[in-house]
Amino acid sequence: MRGAARPSPRPRRRAAFALAVGSLLSAAGLVGAFGFVAACGSDVAEDPSYLLVELAPVDVPQRPIAAAVSIAKGGTEIGKLCVRLGDEPASFVLKRDPGKPASDRITIEVRSFVMLSGADNAAPGKEFACPAVLPPSVSDVQSVETDFCEAESHKLVFRVGSVCGCDDMPDGGVGDGGDADGGDAGMSDAGMSDAGMSDAGVSDAGDMDGGDDGGVPDAGPPPCGCGVGLTCGAGLDSTGQACAASTCCSARVSSACVLGG
Repeated sequence: MRGAARPSPRPRRRAAFALAVGSLLSAAGLVGAFGFVAACGSDVAEDPSYLLVELAPVDVPQRPIAAAVSIAKGGTEIGKLCVRLGDEPASFVLKRDPGKPASDRITIEVRSFVMLSGADNAAPGKEFACPAVLPPSVSDVQSVETDFCEAESHKLVFRVGSVCGCDDMPDGGVGDGGDADGGDAGMSDAGMSDAGMSDAGVSDAGDMDGGDDGGVPDAGPPPCGCGVGLTCGAGLDSTGQACAASTCCSARVSSACVLGG
């Protein structure tokens, strides 16, 4: 109808759910219902900031069926969810409300599972209730710290199920994932899980040398994982591109404004 205001275009419904991050990061805790993000109307004075978090499962060493996501600020968890994974990437949207500092940083941590209670009852790409106790992640725990980009929307990709630094390990360290590509071997606070450390790198990796070291076993092959300050298959690589599967990349995004759309 001529003269009538045109509604703002609705975003593609790719998200499994949305979190009102401006409220999420406040003392009030998690606010808002799970659902799709509403379109930004033209009548608001300021635009909110959006972060699309994409969970792209990988096949090596084994395609995960579910992911558990934890969102934390200052070391305190402020939100969590479990998502059923399928052939296509799943995604959800974090929203920083207008007036909330886009520079406030959060940490997004992703764990992957080949079996997880409740996943069979959810459709691919959909959120389901997390079990009270999560089993060990079957691959490196992926952790990325980031902020938001003021009044802009950007995308942060996690290659869920990626394993890094296991090429030289007899059994791959995690579910025979030794043929995963690339990544410097090492230990990362963000990239290690109970499933990521194997006996091969701890006590059974070498013979006791019987020297003056008090009988400490010789070092064996390095454990799976990435070095300090790195995470596996998530965030950005050294060239500023989305991190590839089984590649060690920075665990800290300096500014969400450098992320792709």
